[in-house]
Amino acid sequence: MKRTILTITLCIAFTALTIACGNNVPRQTEPVTTEKQIESSSEEPSTDISETLRKIETGDQVLSAIKNYCFANNPELEDMVKSGDYTIYWEIESSTDNQVVVLFRSYTGAELRYYIDSVSGDTYVTEFVKGITDGEQRTEETFNAWDYVDEK
Repeated sequence: MKRTILTITLCIAFTALTIACGNNVPRQTEPVTTEKQIESSSEEPSTDISETLRKIETGDQVLSAIKNYCFANNPELEDMVKSGDYTIYWEIESSTDNQVVVLFRSYTGAELRYYIDSVSGDTYVTEFVKGITDGEQRTEETFNAWDYVDEK
């Protein structure tokens, strides 16, 4: 019985102290501005507005970016294309305001599709191999097409 009364008393005391301490916190009505904040707010943003509004506009730009990406990740591919001995091609499969899909037909017969966000350049890849996969399967491969637009 003494233990129960002691537990209840301690709970009440703890609750009262918690409530009392919570009410003594001063409320801030205006944000405090430090010297560091004033310095940083006077600086101009480093990002050019034209850069944030850029968009992959042309099919040539998209195809060039995807080819450059493929050549960067498989240097022998460029020689294979030039030789003409292999069936390798890239084509724009679809295009909307927000997304362009480029089909790459590999020398192995695999079909890779690059789904490119026209503004951000974020790209993911799917793969389809006739007779092996049951349709397009998304791979873990991702990159930004803008990193490959201006190469060469």
